[in-house]
Amino acid sequence: MFSTRQQGRGAVNVTTALVAAALVAGMTSTNAFADTRTAGSPADGAGAGLRWVTLVTGDRVGIDARDRVVSVDQGEGRDRVPVRSWTERGRTYAVPADAQRLIAAGKLDRRLFDVTGLGTPESRRAYRDGLKVVVEYAGRSAAGARKGVRADAKVARTLPSIDADAVTVPKKDAGGLWAALTGAGSGAGAGAGAGGARTAGAAGTVPGIERVWLDAVYTPTLDTSVGRIGAPKVWQSGYDGKGVTIAVLDSGVDDTHPDLATQVVGAANFTSSPDTRDRHGHGTHIASIAAGTGARSGGKYQGVAPGAKILNGKIMDDNGTMESGAIAAVDWAVGRGADIVSMSFGTGDSPDINPLEAHINRVTKEKGVLFTVSAGNEGPNAGTVGSPGSAEAALTVGAVDDADRIAPFSSVGPLHDGAIKPDVTAPGVGITRRRPPAASSPSRSARTRPATSP
Repeated sequence: MFSTRQQGRGAVNVTTALVAAALVAGMTSTNAFADTRTAGSPADGAGAGLRWVTLVTGDRVGIDARDRVVSVDQGEGRDRVPVRSWTERGRTYAVPADAQRLIAAGKLDRRLFDVTGLGTPESRRAYRDGLKVVVEYAGRSAAGARKGVRADAKVARTLPSIDADAVTVPKKDAGGLWAALTGAGSGAGAGAGAGGARTAGAAGTVPGIERVWLDAVYTPTLDTSVGRIGAPKVWQSGYDGKGVTIAVLDSGVDDTHPDLATQVVGAANFTSSPDTRDRHGHGTHIASIAAGTGARSGGKYQGVAPGAKILNGKIMDDNGTMESGAIAAVDWAVGRGADIVSMSFGTGDSPDINPLEAHINRVTKEKGVLFTVSAGNEGPNAGTVGSPGSAEAALTVGAVDDADRIAPFSSVGPLHDGAIKPDVTAPGVGITRRRPPAASSPSRSARTRPATSP
């Protein structure tokens, strides 16, 4: 279902051979590691000051404050599997040899080995109980493959629209899922696995496994203004959003606020929080920009489309959202008749099309839904547009200040394949917004994310 090609973006074609060559030799600095368990692993109390991240293979990687790989604590039976590390576009990767072949074959998400991303505070919190991955199934063997995966991992969410499971890999048996995915023992060279399927060193997964992705962490940022994008003139022409439903996939929406009390027509919770309340303030801010009535201010702070209605899809808790939760929320929103889906969150982009980006592209094509997505807050350097703003079908929005200059924090393109993003810019500095009672920060932000409202 998903591809390692950015289709439709300048006819970029990433072949298996090129991927393999890049993984082995094409990066800025490449280092190889054998088993370093006796020289600085957590098992013997060494490695003080390092951050340790667990890979889907069951190997653990120790990185220093500059994200350099210093030590590798290889999983049981994997002491002969070399691990290669390199730095690319500011991100460090650590890839075991058996996984390297699966990445090149299009079976594994390279983000599973991005130790820079896995080592962030947000990721460490999100994966404290174990690494989270999305396993996509396909073919006649899908049912058997699903059974094997569920025996070695805890299912967090089923994603029927993409025929996938979002699962958590238990820390006590981090290599167990790897064995289920590859049909081999816990280490390369361990011989044939269950049923003699294949060794872990083979460039493939068990029948029925289409691809394995990181269930990535997306974090919120902020959004927009009204007059400078021409909204009052549109209102005068009789267009105020009436008949349009906007799904705000965010931290929740305060539907008790006077500006939103009549606007929210549905809500669903895709987090571990007990309800859809907005304890962060971000989602309420986005919803008020999109469709706030301005009731509290006598119409002064009216949203862009006050005639529209809001679907409150809570996908953010204190740690952000998992990619699988965002996919499930998209399906819910589309099922409830959303015309527009607002996504003001993101994470670092990679060359591959990840599950959320692919879902945005597919739903746009099949359902005609418009996805408005923030470009990111990682500017001003080039190539900083995040995911899912990098999705081809997304209307990706950058930020400008009061003088229509690109905000210094606003992410800019090009993408990995040279495609141009963002698609448009909008006011994103010093925006007045509505806050829920639980949010303690002031009502005006000096640095906000660009508009993702219609």
